[in-house]
Amino acid sequence: MTKAIYNARVYIERGVFCQALRIDDGRITRTGSNADILDGLPAGAEKIDAAAINPLGAGCLVIPAFHDSHLHLRGLGQRTGMIDGAGSASVEEVIRRGQSLVEGLKKSGQLRQNETWVQGAGVNPDLFSGEKRDLNREDMDKVSTEYPVVISRHCGHTIYCNSLALKMAGIGESAPDVEGGTIEKDADGRPTGVLRENAAALVRGTIPQPSKAEITACLKRGMAKALSLGITAVGSNDTQGLDFDRTLEAYRDIYESEGPHIRVSMQCGVSGREDILDSYLQRGFITGKTLWANPPGGNSQGENDPGDVFLKMGPLKLFEDGTLGGRTAWMRQPYHDKPETRGFPVMDGDFLDALTQKAAAGGMQVVVHAIGDAGVEAVLKTFGKVTGPGHNPLRHGVIHCQITDRGLLEKMARNNILALVQPIFLADDMYVLENRVGPELASSSYAWGSMEKLGIPASYGTDAPVSDFNPLLGISWAVRRQNPADGFPKGGFYPAERVDVSAAVDAYTAGAAWASFDENRLGRIKAGYLADLAFIDRDIFSIPPEDIHLARVVRTMVGGALAAAKPD
Repeated sequence: MTKAIYNARVYIERGVFCQALRIDDGRITRTGSNADILDGLPAGAEKIDAAAINPLGAGCLVIPAFHDSHLHLRGLGQRTGMIDGAGSASVEEVIRRGQSLVEGLKKSGQLRQNETWVQGAGVNPDLFSGEKRDLNREDMDKVSTEYPVVISRHCGHTIYCNSLALKMAGIGESAPDVEGGTIEKDADGRPTGVLRENAAALVRGTIPQPSKAEITACLKRGMAKALSLGITAVGSNDTQGLDFDRTLEAYRDIYESEGPHIRVSMQCGVSGREDILDSYLQRGFITGKTLWANPPGGNSQGENDPGDVFLKMGPLKLFEDGTLGGRTAWMRQPYHDKPETRGFPVMDGDFLDALTQKAAAGGMQVVVHAIGDAGVEAVLKTFGKVTGPGHNPLRHGVIHCQITDRGLLEKMARNNILALVQPIFLADDMYVLENRVGPELASSSYAWGSMEKLGIPASYGTDAPVSDFNPLLGISWAVRRQNPADGFPKGGFYPAERVDVSAAVDAYTAGAAWASFDENRLGRIKAGYLADLAFIDRDIFSIPPEDIHLARVVRTMVGGALAAAKPD
């Protein structure tokens, strides 16, 4: 099947655009002017006028479809039916939202006393308009005392529990310390209901695990949302290993029932257990392993063209520290606004070394969550044992990589270490960063401009549902480092670390494709590449930067086929 897209502004690479492109059997075969593409089309070819489909009337901007390099599709879909704490302005507002949800669930008959867990997410106390504090068990008991209630901070690394949830998890005054985590207690030794990092697993492990059908429904909601935003490929961390097979089956069910969908590279955790990594390696589930392709059995020779692969094994995903907002990110120096803590590592250095070296020896890429400068330094030390100057063939990377200085960035550049970053994080973090780490370190953090200048390979994403999933918002933050709603701060937040639109788009497309070993099939509009495309109503390369956040994706194309662009 041949298709032609014309009357467009097609982004080829920095400073290079054309009007039109041709697609044959799902792949781009030619780019050029309208005349170049429309002349000589075979009979029956489909012609797509990029001006006619744009509600604004002008020809759409056509770019490679977005590729979010790190998020949680399952978690994104799971938010339905939870207490939504995002945007709440106070403790009292979170409580009211929780009470409202519980009341609605009770009326619908979905709650069973002492059995059904009420969950929530998205709370960010740093953005409360009044008292900026964590919720405690007394607050959570106001949501309900009949049902166990757990709400996670927006970062997902701190949870707030009611008394019943603590009781069901066996957490009382005698609860022991947790390595790599914190059970907060008051002056009398009574748990406050705030659990950080590894301690959260004590409660989460008590919550009944979702069925495969529930996982499938969550993934489908996440996929639909992705397509509506012009995202056709993701690196998704949906499993910590114990539920790997159930999650894999859910993905396969979606593809087999609905056909080709978005392209997923599974970022897989191990729940701190080396035996789970062993099972991945023993089963041949190493980075790049095809897990579902179209057709499932391959071609007549039983082989799959790379263009047919929609689900594959991605990297091993590990954690080295926590989050800036919860002050669990591991810092070299004490926090400015809480000098009694530097945060802490959540994984022992020797164990991080052991897992990384075993994975690398087996041919598996490793990506590690590290936010604080001590956490980033520890990860780079570990990577130094499996990489060398300019030599990182497995493309090991640091996820988030937020608090850095020049020395850490230069170490990354020397060994070609990948940075999987989320520009949208500044939407929350710029309001607390200087208070947490001080102006000097803040000035060299979230350092996307320096990364580009040093040649550090970078891929953009959102960590959704932690942050807004919209790539165009992420591009706005990378380019302006200002709140699009009010232009704060004037001139941008440490503007030396801004990037231009081309750099941001490339990191969200070609850079993310490189991070997942897809650079020869995704991330560019050029002959031979898959026709995964996003049609945008405004030309973000030419409009004023302060208007980028107003742009909208109007069509999404996957392998040359228009995708449904409406989430459930």
